[in-house]
Amino acid sequence: MRVDHVENIVEKQIIPPFSKTIQNRINWFAFFLAFPFLSIAGNSITIFIFISIAFSVGAFWQKKFVGRILFYGFLFIGVLSTILTPLVERHENLASVLILIQYTYWIFMASFFILHAERIDFLQVSKWIFYGVIGYTVAFYIIPFELENPLLSFEFKPGRNAFVFNMLACMPLTFYYLKQRYSKLRIVFIALLYLVILLLTNGRSGSIIILMQLLLIFSVLSPTIQKTTKWMVLFLGMVFVVFQNDEVQIILNSSADQVETINPRLASLMRSEGEGDLTMDKSWLIRKLMIDKGEEIIRQYPLIGVGPNNFKFYKAELNTYKTYDRLQSIDKKIFDNKTSAHNTYLQVVTEFGIIGALFYVLILLRPIWLFLKKFISSTLSIEHLTLISLFGIVIHFYTIANLSGALPWFILGLSWTYFQPMIRKT
Repeated sequence: MRVDHVENIVEKQIIPPFSKTIQNRINWFAFFLAFPFLSIAGNSITIFIFISIAFSVGAFWQKKFVGRILFYGFLFIGVLSTILTPLVERHENLASVLILIQYTYWIFMASFFILHAERIDFLQVSKWIFYGVIGYTVAFYIIPFELENPLLSFEFKPGRNAFVFNMLACMPLTFYYLKQRYSKLRIVFIALLYLVILLLTNGRSGSIIILMQLLLIFSVLSPTIQKTTKWMVLFLGMVFVVFQNDEVQIILNSSADQVETINPRLASLMRSEGEGDLTMDKSWLIRKLMIDKGEEIIRQYPLIGVGPNNFKFYKAELNTYKTYDRLQSIDKKIFDNKTSAHNTYLQVVTEFGIIGALFYVLILLRPIWLFLKKFISSTLSIEHLTLISLFGIVIHFYTIANLSGALPWFILGLSWTYFQPMIRKT
């Protein structure tokens, strides 16, 4: 997978690829990450598949790997914050233990992929992620339904934010398989189809991010245009930042007419009118209120936070609530114990504190720094699709709280494989 890291090959160690049985389990694991519709006893089927993989491979978590201190340090802070903040409004004790088990699974899973990336047939993984993306898209648009019972749960009705996040995380990885399987013309068609799929969600930030990702993907598929696409990506980033600038607004208003037929919310945001007027957008105002709540938590519990997944259970004073006129029709209690942080970075600093946030930022920073170096030097290649996935979700983290869940930690694990010394395969 990492052909540009031959200088890191460990010559004296020879290890074969995984057996077909283990590889098949990894394929199914990837499929259910991309298409998370099946749960067993309230837990995603991925945790059971991963346990079977870990049991077959052995105690991989005891081995050293690049980033071990950061990943396990973050988990340790989560344990401390759960134990040492017992007076905070939070989950019941049993629920807190279950959440810690989930975090342990996610971080161990990331560790597994860092350690064993060179034993995995990534082409197969990419193919099964592609199948999962197809399934998730069909579930979202065509057959949305839910079927729950105490043992098995089938959810073919994902929320928009969940669907958009999955697409941003998984879509780039599918091109490793698509490049081997289809002609350039078909790949372009599929890429445009991805863009349309995201636009039709009527989501705003996701549509812009996936366009940036697709430009990066085109640049690695056709390296001769990489310098050109680099400037296009930078331009999109600038537009995103200076959205209210008058000169940029003229361009956005012109483009909004073309976008409106398939994504009215994005068109409104481009014009800064209607739902695009952020001072009238309840979703945006709730995010601002949650920032206020986050600042209150940080003042009270600055070092190790209030514990994993406890942000929404913390009963804050929310003294700024009365300043948001558009939110007065919503019961304040909902913001006290039901609303998420709407921002992953806010979530991590409130739940894991400044110390935990430092570990998390460092986990993100090293692969993102590698991406930026490759991007600036126009040396991104097909081997860096994982970094393009990470780039997309790191931006999207600003608008959603997605610290928990196997998929982001899967992407983080794959992103750290670039720094793990390679081991020769037979």
